[in-house]
Amino acid sequence: MKLLLVEDSRSVVAFLEQLLRREPDIELLPAVSNGRDAVAAVQRWSPHLVLMDLVLPGMDGVDAIAEIMATAPCPIVVLSAQLDTPGRDRTFESLKAGAVDVLAKPMGGGVEAVREFKERLLRTVRMMAHARVVGRRRPSLRIPAVPLVPLAPQVPSAAGGGGREKRTCALLAIGGSTGAPPLVYDLLKALPAPAPFPVVVAQHIVHGFEPGFASWLKGTGHRAEVVLGGEWVEAGVVYVSPSDRDVVVSGGRLRTQPSRGVAVPSVDALFESVAGCYGARGVGLLLTGMGEDGARGLLAMRQAGALTVAQDSGSCVVDGMPGTARQLGAASQVLTPLEMLSLMTSLR
Repeated sequence: MKLLLVEDSRSVVAFLEQLLRREPDIELLPAVSNGRDAVAAVQRWSPHLVLMDLVLPGMDGVDAIAEIMATAPCPIVVLSAQLDTPGRDRTFESLKAGAVDVLAKPMGGGVEAVREFKERLLRTVRMMAHARVVGRRRPSLRIPAVPLVPLAPQVPSAAGGGGREKRTCALLAIGGSTGAPPLVYDLLKALPAPAPFPVVVAQHIVHGFEPGFASWLKGTGHRAEVVLGGEWVEAGVVYVSPSDRDVVVSGGRLRTQPSRGVAVPSVDALFESVAGCYGARGVGLLLTGMGEDGARGLLAMRQAGALTVAQDSGSCVVDGMPGTARQLGAASQVLTPLEMLSLMTSLR
């Protein structure tokens, strides 16, 4: 695997090279320190993966990612230290530009912190080197009138025939992981603001980045906030799960609980609670991501009569979560991103 480091700090480059150079399956290309050189290096060497800092001299990381995805697309993982600074929104702009994942730079912590970061780094590098990427210059958002066809005729369709039929939605639950944030943004952008129902998003995200994620989602025109626990569910609000706790709906409130064995919010836990509280009035969307989280919860929603949607394989960065849902028969609709945007306009 050929790996390119894009980082202007020599100490950070030395640190990363120390962690990576002894891995027999990783070939480190000469590191570059600015966005222009990053674009040229990708075009010249065709790396299998790029580790990209965002704060770079000249062309910054977001612009470099956009240029790479337009001229020589490859998987890009962002290395970000911008947890609690105004620059954190640029982290999510990098995902919208085409980056497939984000890693937080280690901020001290000694030997144990370095060991944990190395494990996370190597796991991410090896998995994301095989992520599906599509060259693009992001088009302006256009929402076509796409007829949506259910997989099983006994399940009510969100839209049918030649147009879109309105479907009542008491709560929209969205789950995703790798590659999902840009689609979450576009889906919310397609909803009228304020939405006539609440939206709850369980996104697998690096700890500390969820406030930035919620702040970034406000750019869709919706009120977005990180769940603290105990809030009454309100129409017109987008609720973002904390990074290390599950969010469930119970008695009209959002409650948090310890995550199910992993330090990411469980999509299954959210979907299962929506199935129990809202039944056929709920809508669940399961987006691109690694693993199987959300598939069984989506099945519970479908069995309760809800409209359940899994992203189609061809548009997923990683087809783990929605792929498992399709195998289980959990999705009453398998939709492309454009079809999901159309669906958003049919909900009321």
